[in-house]
Amino acid sequence: MSVTPFATIHDESLETAVKLRTRIAVVAAAAVAVAVVLVSAAAFVLARQQLRSEIDDSLVERAVAIQRLGDDPRGLVGADGPIRRGFGFLGGTRGPAFDTVYYQVTLPTGEVLIPEGQGVLPLANADAAADSIVLTDARVDDVHIRMVTVNTDVLGVVQIARPLTEVDASLAGLAAALFGFGAVGVLLAAVAGLLIARSALKPIDELAEAAEHVAETQDLAARIEITSDDEVGRLAGEFNAMMAALETSREEQQRLVRDAGHELRTPLTALRTNIELLGRTRDLTDEQRAELITAADAEVKDLSLLVGEVVDLASDRYAEGPIEDVRLDEVAASSVERAERRFDVEIRLSADPSPVRGRPSAIARAVDNLIDNAVKWGGDDGPIDVVVRDGRLSVRDRGPGIDDVDRDRVFDRFYRSASARSMPGSGLGLSIVKQVVDASGGTVFAQPAEDGGAIVGFEIPTATPE
Repeated sequence: MSVTPFATIHDESLETAVKLRTRIAVVAAAAVAVAVVLVSAAAFVLARQQLRSEIDDSLVERAVAIQRLGDDPRGLVGADGPIRRGFGFLGGTRGPAFDTVYYQVTLPTGEVLIPEGQGVLPLANADAAADSIVLTDARVDDVHIRMVTVNTDVLGVVQIARPLTEVDASLAGLAAALFGFGAVGVLLAAVAGLLIARSALKPIDELAEAAEHVAETQDLAARIEITSDDEVGRLAGEFNAMMAALETSREEQQRLVRDAGHELRTPLTALRTNIELLGRTRDLTDEQRAELITAADAEVKDLSLLVGEVVDLASDRYAEGPIEDVRLDEVAASSVERAERRFDVEIRLSADPSPVRGRPSAIARAVDNLIDNAVKWGGDDGPIDVVVRDGRLSVRDRGPGIDDVDRDRVFDRFYRSASARSMPGSGLGLSIVKQVVDASGGTVFAQPAEDGGAIVGFEIPTATPE
């Protein structure tokens, strides 16, 4: 299993915090930008519509008045005609007065009458019905104009227009103002986003600092003060939980190393003593020499067993691998069969179908250790009973039982009661059982039997039927 250095975590945390700040600022600026664009576009369209609406009303009102001026089109556009003299008399009440006027009359014969020096206006409704009114934009003499075209029966097509120069200028100024205010708003939103992000992500900075502190000092006792119950507060809580778990794991590893070193000294000392006796003492009898060799061989086996179990515990291999559906009754039957081949004891099995969730090889090891423990303590005193019911497995022996002072500690690593110190074993068998059961989400138990002996076992959650 690979482990990411705390220094890398710190760097990644700082990088993440910077990215989050930038992201929040960009999102805030983008949101304001979208809002500004929508509001500005709406304001521009409304202003344009309002300004042009006033001009259109004025043009239409004057076009209607033109139709009442008479039936002499040449007089209408002549030098002394009413249009030439101005349009004030037309009574435009719904719009501004015209400073500059473009006008044109297209006779039914096709002749176009326009003031001297004026360009020809484009004919917008040559085929329109009588009395129809059409409003259009056009350009005359390179000037943007708004034009009304009226098709009359007597005069022909009458057109009046006015420049849109001041309207276009007003709209251009409005657009520039909206753009300027929008740009300022986006900039302020980005700055506000950065400030808000800095405040909101302050706990992440504290998390990074704590990770850096742990990387530099290896102090797993570092914790972050939780000041809120939001997502960031939850992150701080998870970090504290992780540090607590790491601290506990390191303490367990240190205790395992200390206990293993202590337990290894005894067989190593005995083995060294036997080897020294074999090497220094030359007048040993064959029987004495055989006894020393047998004792040395036993110590080697004990050492091999102890080292193997220490490695198993330290590597936590029983917590690795996928959790599957396991038939606890079948696992117990296989363990009982193996134990009967190894030991000359009677083992009675009572098992109901019991599917559980766990790791098959690990559960098998746990059951083997429980039966081995029962054989060691009560194998000579009567049969051993193995019972499996609804995810619960118990192994009962008829040995001396368990003292009250030992009941809560029999599953501790290297723990051996006073009566067990003279017996073979490493004191790790039941601790491996607990490790397996904990990894499967179960519980272990040890209790005295009513008529003598002890009952030791575990309970694992049963598998849910599909």
